[in-house]
Amino acid sequence: MKIRLGSLALPLALALLSSAAVGHHAYDANYTRDVGSIEGVVIDVFWANPHVQYYLEVTGDEGTNKVWIVESDNLNVMGRDGWTSETLQVGDRIRVSGRLGRDGRPRLALDRDSLERLD
Repeated sequence: MKIRLGSLALPLALALLSSAAVGHHAYDANYTRDVGSIEGVVIDVFWANPHVQYYLEVTGDEGTNKVWIVESDNLNVMGRDGWTSETLQVGDRIRVSGRLGRDGRPRLALDRDSLERLD
């Protein structure tokens, strides 16, 4: 049985590319269309691809603290918009807005234009 390399090229390419497509998610998978605002202190920064993440300690109405994940874009997009790994530091007190996490999870898809420094 003779198999031509050309006949394997398309299935092989599809198999290799499909894993990248499955690995990347749409914001709709994790975030609602509802926009909210949170205020808190940056307690950790994840400055890496695929998405920059800031961890904020937020004090709720009942006085208890909760850690929120504030997710933004990849490093290239952040850099083009003037953001660097130094833009927000651990200890910074900020207010930000963005799309809220699904199922009440403490997550926010950051609207970078909403950043307000409180200190």
